[in-house]
Formats: sequence, C-alpha cells, structure tokens
Amino acid sequence: MIRYLFAFWLLLGTAWAHKINLFISQEGERVEIYSYFANGNPCKKCQLLIKNHDTILLKGVLNDEGKYQYLATHKNLEIIVNTEGGHSVKEEIETQNLHPQNLKSHLQSEQSKEQINAMLGLLLIFLIFFLLKKIKQ
Repeated sequence: MIRYLFAFWLLLGTAWAHKINLFISQEGERVEIYSYFANGNPCKKCQLLIKNHDTILLKGVLNDEGKYQYLATHKNLEIIVNTEGGHSVKEEIETQNLHPQNLKSHLQSEQSKEQINAMLGLLLIFLIFFLLKKIKQ
C-alpha cells in the first residue's frame, strides 16, 4: 500500500515540476506576456503564438527572461506558449478586460500559493501515515 502511495506522490511531483504558467498584463495598447515554470524559472526561448480566432497574428520567441511585448491590434487574442519539451499553455483574453497587476505582485502571489500547496501536501502525507499507523494497530 505504501509503495502505491509513494509512486503516486512521485508521479504527482513530476507533473507539477514541468507545469508552465502564463502571466499577461496590459499597459495601453501594449500587451506584456511573461511565461515561467512552476519553480519560478522563466521560459527562455519558448515559442509564442498569438492568434485572433483562427488567424495567426504573430509567431515569435520569448526572450531570456521569458517575456514578450506585443502591440495589440485586435480585441480578442489567444496567446499560446510552447516549450521544447512539448508542454504548452494557452489563454484567451480580451485586451480591454485585462486586470491591471504588475509582474512582481503576481509572482509573489504565485509563490505564496505554492508555499500553501506545499504545506497542505506535507499535512496530507502526515495524515496518510497517521491513518496507516492506526489501521495497522
């Protein structure tokens, strides 16, 4: 039983290790795109695709900081970021409806969510071992 739980925990951990996130903000007509992995590292040189419905507006590459700035020419955009490993993230936005949030505050909120998830994970592991010990007795 413990082997299965350990294998499940390992699989779950590796799945989150490669998760890619996308943060989009807007200043005027300029759309700022930032993509990063679950550990906070930027998605360097990742493929960027910006579409309006089925029309491809831009094929580009994120810089070494995982960022790209785009001058919005359409109201509805679909932003897709692909990594070399085959992972991707997609978000559909309306350029006038973006929430004004800066990158630093977004990263801080993501980091606090990550810490809460880690604490909940540790609590869950403790609870599983506690229950297994009670069942075994």
